[in-house]
Amino acid sequence: MMALAAAALLPRPSSAQVAVNPTQALFEPSPDHNVTDPTGAPVVQSYQLDLFLVGASAPFQTVSLGKPDPDGTGTIAVDLTSLFIGWPVQGTNYFASVAAVGPGGTASSAPSNIFTFAAPVVCSFTASPSSPTLAAASATEIVNVTTTSGCVWSAVSDVSWITVIGDSSGTGNGFITYEVAPNVTLAARTGTLTVAGQTVTVTQSGVPCTFVVSPTSLSLAETGGSQFVAVATLSGCTWTAVSDVGWMEVTGGSSSTGTGTSADTVVYTVAANTTVGSRVGTLTIAGQTITVTQSGAPCTFVVSPTSLSVAGAGGLATILVNAMTAGCEWNAVSDASWITVTGASSGTASGMVTYEVIVNTSTSSRAGTLTIAGQMVAVIQNGTSCVFSLSLTSHNIAAGGGSGATTVTTATGCTWGATSNASWITVNGSSGATGVGTLSYTVAANTTTTARTGTLTVAGQALTVVEAAGVVLLSAPANVRVQ
Repeated sequence: MMALAAAALLPRPSSAQVAVNPTQALFEPSPDHNVTDPTGAPVVQSYQLDLFLVGASAPFQTVSLGKPDPDGTGTIAVDLTSLFIGWPVQGTNYFASVAAVGPGGTASSAPSNIFTFAAPVVCSFTASPSSPTLAAASATEIVNVTTTSGCVWSAVSDVSWITVIGDSSGTGNGFITYEVAPNVTLAARTGTLTVAGQTVTVTQSGVPCTFVVSPTSLSLAETGGSQFVAVATLSGCTWTAVSDVGWMEVTGGSSSTGTGTSADTVVYTVAANTTVGSRVGTLTIAGQTITVTQSGAPCTFVVSPTSLSVAGAGGLATILVNAMTAGCEWNAVSDASWITVTGASSGTASGMVTYEVIVNTSTSSRAGTLTIAGQMVAVIQNGTSCVFSLSLTSHNIAAGGGSGATTVTTATGCTWGATSNASWITVNGSSGATGVGTLSYTVAANTTTTARTGTLTVAGQALTVVEAAGVVLLSAPANVRVQ
């Protein structure tokens, strides 16, 4: 029995399906292949291949095949491609038979299956996507292959960091899967795959520069000072450090390029905060914001003087307030009724407090306080000196005498007395008193014909008393006679 098929086909009976574009004829040798006749001559001397058009009874070509030996499976294969001279005609159906030829004639096989020839398939391929761009991280991607059915293709990576995983070949439409290793460098890289004869260019981005800045927020006392920030990044990554406020300055490590093995250090200096309010500033380091909060300065004041001595007569005086910290509020209050703040009683900067002390009507000193900017200012007022005045310093009185009085004005506690330098002037009652008082006195009648003057000394002051002359008595006439 004989069958025609493509190189991979097994022999088929004549009822088998039509073979398209066959390349060899396969047949089993005659059972007499190795038999000899009585004379010792081979019964089968050769084989011939007869080629027919379907429907024809005679072959249009006969080819002598010689006497090839069968292969290990007992099959003889004949290459047809060398026989195609001037034929086949595309779309025409053919069949064949093989005859054994010997001294006894020929013995033909049954007809083969029908075979025909079609136009040769031209395999063209499209690989998509043909130029993918990937991130630096590892990734698994696919490439789609578009081609004609039956077209065989394969895929291979041209670089070590791209690996084809799974099936690396196929027939007809399909796809391959490939894996890209992570790119741990800053630079982008390009590699290729050859897929179905097409070049697929893979571009992988370099790893982006990332920065770790620590700490990202700090709190400082009002005194300021220098602080440090650590910056870690990949080798080759550059960065800068700037201050966003005038009271904070980068004094070391204002720029650098990462080593990938150790952190760099930024040194910055914060000026003292001389205001009462806290403040917030920022540093921009490697594109990241570092927040610096600085406490406000405590409110301190210098008050001068902190103690005063005031005369008993009182009066106006001033106290200076020096605010050591800008913006600090202060006020001034009196803790004594006889001290009054008359000027500015509050402020937010250095200033002056004016106060008034009223007269001390006592001979004893007294102490009071002012509270200014939270500080105590001691005010000591001396007692008043004993000064005396009389409401009446001269008294003219008739000769008949009479009484009189004068009021002594002086400070509380001042003691005074009264004396007369004339016997005809008498101090009534007590001759002394304390503080304000009234002294009364009596003047005797003047029996003389001459006016007289006397003095009372009251609280050290003179009170002059002038008394008019007495009545002149007429003398009677004497030696009266009539002549």
